[in-house]
Amino acid sequence: MCGNPNTRLLSRLIIDFLILLGVYGAALVVLPQQLATAQRGFHCSDPSLRYPYRQPWLTKVHLTIAVVALPAAFVLVVEMLRAAFVPSAVELKQRFVFVGARIPSFISECYKIIGVYLFGLGLILLVIRLTKYSAGRLRPYFFDVCQPTWGEEGSENCADPSLPENYTSQYIEDFSCTEFAASQDLLALVRHSFPSGFVTSTWYAMGFLVFYAQARLFAPWLRLLRSTLQLACASVALVVCWERISTYQNHLSDVAAGAAFGGLLAFYVTVFVAHLFEEVRVKRRQWPRNEQIYGYAGYYNRPTYGY
Repeated sequence: MCGNPNTRLLSRLIIDFLILLGVYGAALVVLPQQLATAQRGFHCSDPSLRYPYRQPWLTKVHLTIAVVALPAAFVLVVEMLRAAFVPSAVELKQRFVFVGARIPSFISECYKIIGVYLFGLGLILLVIRLTKYSAGRLRPYFFDVCQPTWGEEGSENCADPSLPENYTSQYIEDFSCTEFAASQDLLALVRHSFPSGFVTSTWYAMGFLVFYAQARLFAPWLRLLRSTLQLACASVALVVCWERISTYQNHLSDVAAGAAFGGLLAFYVTVFVAHLFEEVRVKRRQWPRNEQIYGYAGYYNRPTYGY
């Protein structure tokens, strides 16, 4: 049964789905429930925690569009254009046949690249969850939202004029928040500053698209279009960085670390997982009369995905 090509192809689809389900399940469900946020303290004299709270103008809806909808649409449009305008003699592709029906190369190529992208995005979510919960860094608007108190019955706080001068430099770990106007979600969010999740996800998505455009839009007459698209992707990533800093959602080091994490993982996924810039020789097989297997012809003379 394992020798049946239809079974192998179906098994591959199931395995890919289970891997993605496991990665996203761990990042979105298991880790938030099992991990406890590290309890970090503060100094009353720390100016980096005294910024006012500002409502961010980038929401999770914008983030979803930037890291899911935009990359998917980008890949679909590029692959559709290539299927329509690039002759098959110029670039041979791996062709699949499932239960007697040939799968268009456009569909198989989109499946490969989007699947690899989603796998990398799941890894990004894992990195964000692990680092945020283990670091527990306080956000710049910590004092404005939390207004911490400590001591007997919460009688001491940083605004107390009777507080000794040498006490302002003391590191305080045992405290409680007294700002009743802040929701519990916001009070939990105030401990998850490092790294910036928005920046990490966006830099991964935009970095992936930059590498993808470099590999797929290789024709000389597409150089200007490719450079324009890459510049647009870089601009989106920089705008997100500016928004997180200007609205005091993250420290500068949080944004820099997020950009580094996202960019490095985008490089790793495109180069070492998707093999975007490698020429991969594929197998040759004789086509049987019933064409009940997926076969290969020739070898790639352009960068491909290593499948």
